[in-house]
Amino acid sequence: MNVYQTAEKEVISGLSYRKRSDSVIWNYESTATMEMNPEGLPSLDYREEDPPPNQHFKYHSSLQNMIPFRFSNKSNPMDDAGFFSFTSFAWMTPMMWSLFRNRLDKSSLSLSSHDGAETNGKRFERLWEEEVAKVGLEKASLGGVFMRFQRTRSLVAFLVAILFALSVFIGPAVLVYEILNYAENPGTSTLLHGVGLCVALFTSEFSKAFFASLLWAVNLRTAIRVKSAFSVVAFQKIISLRSVSNLSVGEMINVLTSDGYRMFEAVLFGTFLLCIPVLLTACMIYACYTLGYTALIGVSVYLIFIPIQFFMARLIQVFRRKAVSVTDTRVRTMNEVLTCIKLIKMYAWETSFEKKITDIRKAEKQLLEMAGYIQSINSSITTIIPTLATILTFVVHTLLGLPLSSSEAFTTIAIFNSMRFSLGLLPFSVKAIAEGLVSLARLKKLLMTQNPDSYLVQRHGSSSALVMEKATFTWARPEGQTTTTAPGTTASLKGGKVEPQGQNGTHTPGKTKAKPTLRNISFNLPKGNLLGICGNVGSGKTSLISSILEQMHLQHGSVTADGQFAYVSQQAWIFHGTVQDNILMGEPFNQTRYDKVISACSLIPDLAILPYGDQTEIGERGLNLSGGQKQRISLARAVYSNKDIILLDDPLSAVDAHVGKHIFEECIKKTLKGKSIILVTHQLQYLEFCDEILVLESGKIKEAGTHKALMKAKGRYAQMINNFQMEHSQEQPEEQPIQPDPVDTKEKNLDDHKGKGLENPAFDMSDEKPDESEGSPSVSHFSKDQLVTQEGSQEGSVAWRTYHQYCKAAGGYILLSLIIIIFICLVGTTAFSNWWLSYWLEQGSGTANVSNSTAGNISLNPDLSFYQMIYGLVVVAMLVFSFMKGYSFTKVTLHTSSKLHDTMFRNILNSPMSFFDTTPTGRMVNRFSKDQDEVDTMLPFNMENFLQFSLVVTYTIVTISAVFPPLLIAITLLGAIFTLIL
Repeated sequence: MNVYQTAEKEVISGLSYRKRSDSVIWNYESTATMEMNPEGLPSLDYREEDPPPNQHFKYHSSLQNMIPFRFSNKSNPMDDAGFFSFTSFAWMTPMMWSLFRNRLDKSSLSLSSHDGAETNGKRFERLWEEEVAKVGLEKASLGGVFMRFQRTRSLVAFLVAILFALSVFIGPAVLVYEILNYAENPGTSTLLHGVGLCVALFTSEFSKAFFASLLWAVNLRTAIRVKSAFSVVAFQKIISLRSVSNLSVGEMINVLTSDGYRMFEAVLFGTFLLCIPVLLTACMIYACYTLGYTALIGVSVYLIFIPIQFFMARLIQVFRRKAVSVTDTRVRTMNEVLTCIKLIKMYAWETSFEKKITDIRKAEKQLLEMAGYIQSINSSITTIIPTLATILTFVVHTLLGLPLSSSEAFTTIAIFNSMRFSLGLLPFSVKAIAEGLVSLARLKKLLMTQNPDSYLVQRHGSSSALVMEKATFTWARPEGQTTTTAPGTTASLKGGKVEPQGQNGTHTPGKTKAKPTLRNISFNLPKGNLLGICGNVGSGKTSLISSILEQMHLQHGSVTADGQFAYVSQQAWIFHGTVQDNILMGEPFNQTRYDKVISACSLIPDLAILPYGDQTEIGERGLNLSGGQKQRISLARAVYSNKDIILLDDPLSAVDAHVGKHIFEECIKKTLKGKSIILVTHQLQYLEFCDEILVLESGKIKEAGTHKALMKAKGRYAQMINNFQMEHSQEQPEEQPIQPDPVDTKEKNLDDHKGKGLENPAFDMSDEKPDESEGSPSVSHFSKDQLVTQEGSQEGSVAWRTYHQYCKAAGGYILLSLIIIIFICLVGTTAFSNWWLSYWLEQGSGTANVSNSTAGNISLNPDLSFYQMIYGLVVVAMLVFSFMKGYSFTKVTLHTSSKLHDTMFRNILNSPMSFFDTTPTGRMVNRFSKDQDEVDTMLPFNMENFLQFSLVVTYTIVTISAVFPPLLIAITLLGAIFTLIL
């Protein structure tokens, strides 16, 4: 996708390009295309109208995946996959072999057009607009829109989840019970019946794996689409905002990085919640059928703890929301530190800023700890609830003197273990949905952020380029303005409220408490004229430019224009790229126009000293350029855009006097001749060459007229000119202006680089031949990575050094060994409870002189109280180890992540400036936002569950192998196969 492609309505140049709607009254369709951001990168246009979809073929592509076997037609592998290939992920096999033989890079992967960001973002935007048009922006439900967005796929996932839940239940519960009865009384049935039960058990287990794989396949594709839509809508909204005063940088970064992945997980795991009620219901009914009414005791344990888990999820959501707020503050502060790192190092402020970040991190850590404790307890419940339910059920069952056979006991355990599957998924699902809701709330806040109402009206064929009549502006939104959104508009998504307007775009005054910044501004800029604006600091000069760009709120008055705008800000905006990229800004390259622009903006001497001419790479924010060079490149961008109206906000303040004179004469007066120009300047010597002058004072036009007329009036303007000439005459003996030739200019610019400490290894001139600087500034052979290198990815498995560093940050191997011992004891108590029950059942009634009918009745055992006591103590031990594990594991992992965070920040802060010159700020901010979030929350959560389930599997294998040693042969073969695959 070409990010530089422009839509029919383009917006402000220099920093952005805007082409207003042709209609006099605000056109609802004018918001159909996302506007450019004030930072200047053209927007991605997702608003091109498509023909209405044919409902008959709406699911054509998805239905093709239902064909059992299909042959590839060389499109996308996933779209070509048949049902079995899609379910088993076999369509990935050719790609995985290709990646195994070659290196993994972007060209190795392909994305289906149905899963792309553009397609899904466009569809979600349409659904959101329909919701807003139906109930209004305030009442619009973003969660409801996401449910509509994935409605059909969610229904399919629900049906698959039901089949999956039935497969999970039938095998362990029904078939195992029948097999145990057959093993206890083999003479009551035939051998064929026993073989059939085994085949049925295999079929049920295979079905469980098959439906689980199908559910993952459906959910993964749905999650990709939701994440794509979420990211596109958030990004589109952010770059459409003309003002982000009520949004922090940290909030925007987290929405674009972490929150999209939260939605991915919410869709991926949230569907499993649908099968949990079905599984629990089936297990409850069959447990009562097998054991009797005492099974309700174990079932009640599940029913009690499930609401508790949801309550814990609610608490996690509360603490996560608070933690995210602190994270936003930390990321925003981090971004400010990295942006101003040169100033911080210059004044040796590293220690104070390190303390500031550390303090914010401590507050964040406390909230993460609270959420971590609850999450760890929630995970522990998964392990202890089945055992707790089993123990309480059997203890009460035997206390009531009811008989308990081996088949009943182990079938009940199997049923409770099947119910444990629902609890095993519940922490994942609850956590994912809770955090997904937080992400939705943050996106809703972003979507409700509104741009100032559009008030500038295009009137084509006018003799004036820009007319402002009795306009009063404020930076705050007037309270009296009402909001209406017409059906089919994109105001809610694009950030604009649509307000009723009078004829010709005139706004009537609204009730407001906001203090006006500009009051009763009236002026007329004829086409081809140069309007100069001057005034003291804070008089409203930049605010006037902002009002023309619709960055303010119009209280009353009108603004009309005829033409497109180009804008050069007071602080030059430069993005990471070549000099030519910064000038062209996506426009087609025209050599003649390009050469004329760089000559007019006095860039030829600068390009001559750069090692690669206009192909030289510029660092972020132009960090390897002087202030004057950045301003001239920004000016060249606006001039090259060839727009009708040029807005210049004091572009001459950052350049030397002789360069400023050259720019004014060659660029403003000659190259831009015929253009309508507004020049804000403090260089008063240029105002006499303007066609008209405005003098601003306290947000009002103090004086207006030509230079001669204002000098004759002897008012504020004449006073400013006289003061300027007096100061200039006093400085004249000290500084004799010399008109430099190109060679002098070149040497001066080179001295500027050295004197201002802006030298960079990328611009080392020691190896450059003198005659090369006299040639053409455009160099054909240039390095691809002159300044900023591409971020590399590590291949292969994670190095042991990484694990070692994590263990050291956690407090050493001894502390981690104690944590693992607690895990072993916790899972070991579960295994011990199963062994103890088996031993108890083997003892039977405990007496030899009993009939065969009562020999296996453990309720008649004289040592019943002893067995019950040991069985009950297991519950106490499990609870103790669970709380120990939850506290210690959360404390250690968060201590580890905080230590890694502090170490990383300290190392970055102490790095030389060359590191910041070659490392993009975004790359560093990502380490402190998305990656730090992974270490804070995702890594401990997954690591805890991995350790628990690994130990459960280990204990299970050991127990079964002790009872049935031939199982070791199958385990060895399976282990060898997985070792070869992995």
